Amino acid sequence: MGLGKTLQAISLLSYLKNHSMSQGPFLILCPLSVTDGWLSEFRKFCTSLRVMSYVGDKEHRFNLRRMIHDHVEISDELPFDVLLTTYDIAIMDQHFLSQIPWHYAVIDEAQRLKNSSSVLYNVLERQFIMPRRLLLTGTPIQNNLTELWALLHFCMPSVFGTLDEFTSTFKEAGISMTGSESEIVKRKFKILKYILQAFMLRRTKSLLVESGALALPPLTEITVLVPLVPLQEKLYVSVLKKELQILLSFAGGASSHQSLQNIVIQLRKACSHPYLFNGIEPEPYEEGEHLVQASGKLIVLDQLLKKLYESGHRVLLFAQMTHTLDILQDFLELRKYTYERLDGSVRAEERFAAIRRFSTLPNESKKNVEGQNGPFVFMISTRAGGVGLNLVSADTVIFYEQDWNPQADKQALQRAHRIGQLNHVLSINLVTERTIEEVILRRAERKLKLSQSVIGQEKDSVSTIKDISMETGNMHSLIFGLHVFDPSGTNPNSNSSLDPDMLSDERITKLDEMTNRVVNMRHRDLLSEVDHTFEINQKDLKRASDKVDLDPGLDEAAYRSWVEKFKEAVGSVDSVSLELERRKGSCSAEEREARREIARKRKEDNKLAKWDAVGYRSLAVEEPDNILDESVIDDSGSVQFVYGDCTDPCKICPSKPAIIFSCVDNSGSWGRGGMFNALMNLSSTIPDAYETAYECGDLHMGDLHLIELEEAKCNRSIDAPLWVALAVVQSYSARRKVPRSPISIPDLEVCLSKASFSAAQKSASLHMPRIGYQDRSQRSEWYTIERLLKKYAALHRINIYVYYYRRPSQEARCGEV
Repeated sequence: MGLGKTLQAISLLSYLKNHSMSQGPFLILCPLSVTDGWLSEFRKFCTSLRVMSYVGDKEHRFNLRRMIHDHVEISDELPFDVLLTTYDIAIMDQHFLSQIPWHYAVIDEAQRLKNSSSVLYNVLERQFIMPRRLLLTGTPIQNNLTELWALLHFCMPSVFGTLDEFTSTFKEAGISMTGSESEIVKRKFKILKYILQAFMLRRTKSLLVESGALALPPLTEITVLVPLVPLQEKLYVSVLKKELQILLSFAGGASSHQSLQNIVIQLRKACSHPYLFNGIEPEPYEEGEHLVQASGKLIVLDQLLKKLYESGHRVLLFAQMTHTLDILQDFLELRKYTYERLDGSVRAEERFAAIRRFSTLPNESKKNVEGQNGPFVFMISTRAGGVGLNLVSADTVIFYEQDWNPQADKQALQRAHRIGQLNHVLSINLVTERTIEEVILRRAERKLKLSQSVIGQEKDSVSTIKDISMETGNMHSLIFGLHVFDPSGTNPNSNSSLDPDMLSDERITKLDEMTNRVVNMRHRDLLSEVDHTFEINQKDLKRASDKVDLDPGLDEAAYRSWVEKFKEAVGSVDSVSLELERRKGSCSAEEREARREIARKRKEDNKLAKWDAVGYRSLAVEEPDNILDESVIDDSGSVQFVYGDCTDPCKICPSKPAIIFSCVDNSGSWGRGGMFNALMNLSSTIPDAYETAYECGDLHMGDLHLIELEEAKCNRSIDAPLWVALAVVQSYSARRKVPRSPISIPDLEVCLSKASFSAAQKSASLHMPRIGYQDRSQRSEWYTIERLLKKYAALHRINIYVYYYRRPSQEARCGEV
């Protein structure tokens, strides 16, 4: 995790090659987000190895395979020493890649193989030839010993047999033991450590710092226990009351895992921000302090960011839910902080651009008044950007929400505290006290203890581990953990503020004092202290080792008692629930529709305001108002098939207005080859208009963007009015095996209707390539499109020209005849 595993692996491959111990080829599998990092390290430190990056779309990879095949045919050797590719491509192109006998395979971020039943695990184990395997991971144990076995079995299947054999040998290490039985636990862990020493090279910060091989600035981790504001308390109790029947049936084992998970997610939403629930946010929406005052976490975050901004620090802000990122983005806009955002919806090129902007080193001559240069905050979804990124330009990491897996948060922290960091790093974990979040926190600590016990140093104590079982941290243990908090202690009316949904001024002052102590921890002298992990609340600061144990384990009797107490307490919060029902939408269907209409209008107003700010004008064609009667169709329109270039319609219809019709997807990225190159050669304003529409959120399925071409901006002369109609009829998602979808016939029909209507209004003809006919398998689709063309040509009485592109080889054959 930022300690040079990549460079070590490159050094190993270079040593094997240059000392003639292995001629290769070598295979490297890694996430797509770190492929550039691998290539950069090879270019810097190991130019002697020939590296091929086997990534890209289907066509590009086909060309690479053909090039490899041709090279082998000519020289009888592969054109590379190292092939770099991703997990997904290894699965998609397994039939080709598995034919190559890999002398050594390196799998980066190998925690991806923790599930022995996954497709990737089985494809690599059964299909690929790679007798020597190196796994790179900062988290070999994330949840239980089963995951450790999966990694060990993948490396040495002959040594580490079946899962049953492994778990039966070390099962005592995974259960709670007391007295003499605890000695058995220690002995099992000791045996497991000795076995792992033969298969695992550990490169830890502490060992590297002690040996003098690495100089890293200090890292201080603080868990900040944040209170609920009254509105959150009302929501929290309301969720528990709503799910009371499930909570009652849970002790008897009648509740499903899914129902329990739903309860936990709703409780976590109440802890993060009330506006994550529909109907709680005031309508119509207005920016204001209500956004901050509605959440205890956001109040503390506001105070922290203000102090960090004034002192010139930069922040990584992690959250688990993308909806939470939406609220945090509204908050940063309210406070006028500059920021970047990264979540699963951000495309690769935008992701790299955001990282480059945030990673720009401060320039003293360009700093603003407050001392900031560039984005102040980088908002990141933990799962989307928690691994593989280098963001050492930030020296403060704030976790607004915990991930279910504590190792994911540990990985995310290493984006800042890694090689290249020059400043003291402060990690702040915001946890709502005495709620489900604190239960999750205690479960996470036990998971980390399991990892430390198995792969930690010899001096690490095992006797402190309690109830580390294979089921640690699951939904059942989280629900059972609720009983440590007395529900009768939640009194939504115990607040002296005039606004019953906000904290009193006295409590705000206490929180401000607490945040001052948190920020000042960076300047505390930690040289003589071994433990740099602390926990702080409104009253005191204590070390992690001194924390009170709020994790009594799976105590069913205590849980039943808690549920009974909650049943009694429910009566005192009936008025609260009624109030919440009123706020959350216990209204008529007309009122709900009116609220939705207000939300739609607000969204439209925000979009138009953004367009006005950048001077954007939409080119999307509206739906025709006057729908023609399809029964009244004459033969004045026609569909004609011609040879030629559809981007040059003057050769078919000289001196007549024309519209060029072309299909695009909704990715916002202009394509290459074919019609894309032809249109770009015609005028650069066409791809510019397409990309601008995407940036302004004006690119949707079924949209038709009509671009009028000016002769001054065209690369050839035009003798009549000319337009280009871009029909958005394909969706794009990088997560799909084939990112670009086939043409959507319903959306194509909508676009043809708009284009035909526009052509009729402008007395123009319509010119297009033969859509949806690439090979024999597409004939049925083409026949559907042909019927649509004939329909709209007759309906709007226009001429539609469908072009066949005559390739040079075909022209030569025609000349010979």
